[in-house]
Amino acid sequence: MMRPARRGGTLLLAIALAWGMVVRVDAAPLPRVASATLCGDQYVLALADPAQIAVLSPQATDPRLSLLAKDAAAYPRRPNAAETYLDAGVDVLITNAWTDHTTARLLERFGVRVVRIPTLNDMEAIAAMTRDIGRALGHPERGDALAARFVARVEALRLAAPGRDRLSLYLRPGGGTAAEGAFVATLMEAAGLRNQATEAGLTGWTSWNLERFIAAPPDLIVTSFFDSPHAGVGRAFGNHPAFTRRAERIDRIEVPGQTWICGSWILEEAAAFLHERLDRLNAAEPRP
Repeated sequence: MMRPARRGGTLLLAIALAWGMVVRVDAAPLPRVASATLCGDQYVLALADPAQIAVLSPQATDPRLSLLAKDAAAYPRRPNAAETYLDAGVDVLITNAWTDHTTARLLERFGVRVVRIPTLNDMEAIAAMTRDIGRALGHPERGDALAARFVARVEALRLAAPGRDRLSLYLRPGGGTAAEGAFVATLMEAAGLRNQATEAGLTGWTSWNLERFIAAPPDLIVTSFFDSPHAGVGRAFGNHPAFTRRAERIDRIEVPGQTWICGSWILEEAAAFLHERLDRLNAAEPRP
């Protein structure tokens, strides 16, 4: 939690060093920060000074899930627990708005600022959240710059519209899909793709029927996490011979899952990837 400022530069520095705080000359001390979730990890790693980072989530170094997995390797990873953050002298915790409310409320009672990342599908709302987190971590200029870059990349995708109105379907190995109201669908729409799940009347994060896929396949499938090494029921859709045979005859873009694991600034990477792969697909198509 934030410690009270004292008069006198020498005394302030001594106190800050004793408490392990990060200090800027002629400015307020920077907060010690922690992340409880994958989405929070991406914000903390992108916006905080290395010396500010106290704890990241246990999944922060998983390269299939974390865009900044290599950067995360330098920091402690711990399960989400109030005592962990208090022992680390954390001033600010970044977490998801829908998880572990008990821990968040307990930390707030001890003076820790908890920043909750909501489920965001609107690109402007994601940009605003990025700016807010930059301010919470003591780096408003970094938050503003990251938000601006994010908006620019998504807008470049929207202006180019390389999807060319293709009927497309997002799929995960278990048959999960994204329709209107999910950030994956929002990004697909920005790319100029028609979303088969949305046109079927579905909304949000939902699922797709294998029989429907076989009977009425899209022009393009956009997939993620098909390269996961984990087997089991969660891959029943993607491993089904009927799917694999049909999918072989359909254009496909496998978007790295870590580029859109949550609705945050990392979607700029998914936008750039979609843009590049759709441009490549367009170049390979014969001209009319």
